[in-house]
Amino acid sequence: MSLANELSNEPNEKEVQRRPIPNSKPRKKRKMKWTPYLYLLPAVTLSLLFFIFSIIFTFIISFTKWDGVNDIQFVGFQNYIEMVQDPNFLIACLNTVIWVLGGLIIPVLIPLILAIAITKSRFGSTFKNIFYLPNALSPTIAGIIMTVLLSLYGLPQLMGMVGLDSLQTNWLNIPYVNTLIMVASGAWQGIGINLILFIVGLNNIPTEPIEAAKLDGASGLTLYTKLILPLLKPTTLIVLLMSLVNSFKTFDVIWVMTGGGPYRTSETLAVTMYKEAFVNSELGYGSAVAIFLSIITLVISWFFLKDTFKGEE
Repeated sequence: MSLANELSNEPNEKEVQRRPIPNSKPRKKRKMKWTPYLYLLPAVTLSLLFFIFSIIFTFIISFTKWDGVNDIQFVGFQNYIEMVQDPNFLIACLNTVIWVLGGLIIPVLIPLILAIAITKSRFGSTFKNIFYLPNALSPTIAGIIMTVLLSLYGLPQLMGMVGLDSLQTNWLNIPYVNTLIMVASGAWQGIGINLILFIVGLNNIPTEPIEAAKLDGASGLTLYTKLILPLLKPTTLIVLLMSLVNSFKTFDVIWVMTGGGPYRTSETLAVTMYKEAFVNSELGYGSAVAIFLSIITLVISWFFLKDTFKGEE
């Protein structure tokens, strides 16, 4: 090979500059950082341990007869058979249905109407604070307030002073009337948080469809029923689900105001579960009621959420 050919095959200076310079350092693999998860591990472990263990333990105890002190006796489905034959359990189921219906109507309908009115008022912040104040109270404190208000030295005495002697009685001692009163009391306390959620939902509705509907002549009730309420559906579903779950597990207000009485006529399933397990020392029977209540709540919530997600799709 001639010297000219060798010189022609050598790369010139421009070609050398164009060539990429090989990276001398090996590229490091990106490692996943586990440090944040290690901080969460103790709390998650404890939550799963106590949550799962309590469910399994309660399920096992529901098939036994146990007072918490003596030996455990396996009785099979006897607790569940006694449960469906117990008239107090049937009354508790009826009262729970009343609580659920009241919890789905009063704490949802009233906050929705108030939210629509408050968003148009210049005193919106003041009204929000007034209606949210009961939600800041503990359910126990709210129950005590309502008990004192409805005692013989409260509203009944005021009724007697104005001449309504027939209403001068302790309303909490009247079977089934006290349940309606406690439903209203629980709804009074739950209005605040639902009101805030509805106000947030109304403020997040886009203005373009509303303005277009107004240009087409929609107004008043038609505007709300045909446009605003359908756009508010995600918030409404959240409020309904929260109210449903809270109605099933209501305990504080009932236990403070009536204790389930008189004659166990105002008990719900949550109160019956507590009274059988920790007052009557029938842990097996109380666990059976707890399992029944949990299954009913999970099944209804599952169907509710399934229809919700199906509607979103």
